[in-house]
Amino acid sequence: MALFTLTINNFSPALDKQAHEVERVHRYLEQASRDVRSAGGKKTSGNILGENNAVVGSWTLTPQASN
Repeated sequence: MALFTLTINNFSPALDKQAHEVERVHRYLEQASRDVRSAGGKKTSGNILGENNAVVGSWTLTPQASN
């Protein structure tokens, strides 16, 4: 079982440089982190939004702590 899972769909069209992919992954991870923190850990899943608010992935939190 995973505590936190981030899934990002394949980029379409594919990005031409790995540095661009890493930047997007970083941006999407920050977005998921803000989503979890803003809900105080009470929200356990959400979508990752890209340009034009298109869903480009999702995240899931499986809390292990009681509070």
